[in-house]
Amino acid sequence: MNRIVIIGSPGTGKSTAARKLGASLQLPVYHLDTYMWSAGWQLLNAEDQRRISHTLAAKHRWIIDGNYRASLQERIQRADWVLLFERPLLLSLYRIVKRRIRYRKTTRPDMASGCPEQLNVEFLLYTIRFRREKLPKLLSEVPERKLIRLSSNRALERFIARNG
Repeated sequence: MNRIVIIGSPGTGKSTAARKLGASLQLPVYHLDTYMWSAGWQLLNAEDQRRISHTLAAKHRWIIDGNYRASLQERIQRADWVLLFERPLLLSLYRIVKRRIRYRKTTRPDMASGCPEQLNVEFLLYTIRFRREKLPKLLSEVPERKLIRLSSNRALERFIARNG
């Protein structure tokens, strides 16, 4: 196992799991939030997102966490596995609020420099609507044979035990 894509709603633990998997499987970890934003919360255009994703996906070994649909197809094609993190909505919202408190006025380690942690209604609504509006589009690009659904920390631990 050399290449893993991690997708899922905000607050499901994608970045934390990526770090844990990377350490366990000795794979380099790339958090797309670090690459796809510039200071002041400016999202890169789709062409730049695809260029960056192409560079990362071309590497021999990796874990890449993040949804970014503009560049998802190439990552999926190169991936051995696509891990979908599914957690209850209330848990995801709780984690988002907790993350906001923890990184108040600072930038979290898996985010681009100059993007201090923030919480706004738009992001909360995105999270609430993710499973219904965004996830079906993401999953339409993932071959079933590559998809692994992880709905708990225990499921992640089992995945690591089988593959680590």
